[in-house]
Amino acid sequence: MPPTMADDVVTESAILEDEHQGMPFRLRDIELDKKFGELHTSLINFDKFRKEWKFQFKLIKHEWGQPHFLTFLTGVTAFLLGAISPEIYSGGDSTATGIDGLSAISGFSFFQLILSGILWAWFFVQISVNFPVMKGHIVNIILIWASIFGSQIVLHIQSPNFPLGFQFSDALGGIILASVGLFFTYFFWKAVTETRDLHVQENHVHTDVRIMEEAMAEHSLFAWSCLVLFWDAMMLINGWAGAHFIADRVVEDYTVYSVHLITGIMLIYLLMHILWFPQRMLGETAEIKTMAAFAADADLLDGIIIEKEGHCPSCNTINPISRSPSGEPLVDCLTEDCNQRGIPNQICEGCDKKYPSRHTCVECGVNSPVVDFLSDSEAW
Repeated sequence: MPPTMADDVVTESAILEDEHQGMPFRLRDIELDKKFGELHTSLINFDKFRKEWKFQFKLIKHEWGQPHFLTFLTGVTAFLLGAISPEIYSGGDSTATGIDGLSAISGFSFFQLILSGILWAWFFVQISVNFPVMKGHIVNIILIWASIFGSQIVLHIQSPNFPLGFQFSDALGGIILASVGLFFTYFFWKAVTETRDLHVQENHVHTDVRIMEEAMAEHSLFAWSCLVLFWDAMMLINGWAGAHFIADRVVEDYTVYSVHLITGIMLIYLLMHILWFPQRMLGETAEIKTMAAFAADADLLDGIIIEKEGHCPSCNTINPISRSPSGEPLVDCLTEDCNQRGIPNQICEGCDKKYPSRHTCVECGVNSPVVDFLSDSEAW
């Protein structure tokens, strides 16, 4: 009996399953006990968020180990050492500023300050070790956190009861700082999502649109994107609560102070989560960059010859496929009389055509994704 369309779909699903054999379970395996989308279609996205959230938490429970928990503990300890201090409860000396302000701090509080700084530095070192894919964005993360937290301090300088009684002219500096933090957040989000798109195009390319849609659904970042927005919101609340408690010392509101402590601990976890999930999806060899950055790298690679060649996954014959110094696959342009070489799916400068994402072996004729001719680096 000749193969049917259904047989083709089953075969391709089996191939996709083999590509993800390192996963203990997949997103499509997650089932929700209650679907709110059945009550109203506007709640479908809420169900999508719940399904992805449940999937990510199951992965965390299955895979996070001692290094992750020690990193979390380091971050929480660093935060609490800086947030809980006798100087905060006593109100300090408002007339002491600059170097004189440091000399007015008691010996124990000064020790807390130094220890907190050391632990914060160690926390970010552990973050870069546990999540090497995100190492290049650690500076962005620090800028985002500092800008948003600093904006709340600036907003409280002229208006201790902010947002009550503030004037726009006094709040301009704080608004600018918050905008800077949100801009870098968008840049970070864009880099992750565009790297995900490129990953799916290169590693899950298929002539059947349904297979491509299934691959994209498995790599969904909907819940992760919502978590990034929630992380920003928690930074705003945390910064506001901390600055508000310090700025208004006429009435010491320990409820606001408690909010600062609780949201600070939450921020440590949220940061680890949003750094961990893209790495788990794309693999530890991925490079998180925007499409513009990938295109710029491709321009720099023009004319560079890489000695290491790819091998056919079927007959092991050497083929004209190689890796760039940054680890990206490189292929020849298929246009006749065009000698350009670049990253699959990127636009060739010589003829304005896309570099192919699949390659046919020069010996046995097997047609496979370009990455199959190189050492396997896929994780999802």
